[in-house]
Amino acid sequence: MLKDEARREAPEVGSADSAASSVTGPAKDSGFWYSGTAHAPSSVDVLNLLRRYRESERRMRARTRDAMGMGETDLLALRHVLRAQSTGVLLRQRDLAHELEISAASVSVLADRLIRDGYVRRVPVPGDRRSVAIEPTIAGDDEVRDTLSEMHRRMLGAVETLTEEEREAVAKFLNGLITSVE
Repeated sequence: MLKDEARREAPEVGSADSAASSVTGPAKDSGFWYSGTAHAPSSVDVLNLLRRYRESERRMRARTRDAMGMGETDLLALRHVLRAQSTGVLLRQRDLAHELEISAASVSVLADRLIRDGYVRRVPVPGDRRSVAIEPTIAGDDEVRDTLSEMHRRMLGAVETLTEEEREAVAKFLNGLITSVE
């Protein structure tokens, strides 16, 4: 019974009820003599907005993969390699295998593919002759930036419209969700 009630309260993304929801709350008639009263979004509205964001992000990733001609795991690997480079860390193949939760053999094949396509290169790890690190090539870095920079600018612009208190609330909310699903 509770599950059925929750389904009625939290319509799936794409349904008529979810399409009527916005950041300011349901757009349907509130039952009052007047309309347009702004209401804070309910917990269900917020979770539905998060679902809509996740679906939009999934579609964006698919467009990015298509534009760059690579698979999901390749794109995730490239993201880890670029993040490591931006923090000054050499990412070893075994670290990438751990991050992606794939075998050493699989990460070796993945690295070969990314090298063949010009996105990364293998480099020796200083002080450890047996380890190999992966770093992005200039061309690979440039292609990722060209493909994603406009979207990243728009995302950053959306965040920059928030006050410090709103950013703190969003961070608290997202950290709470992360903790709840780990």
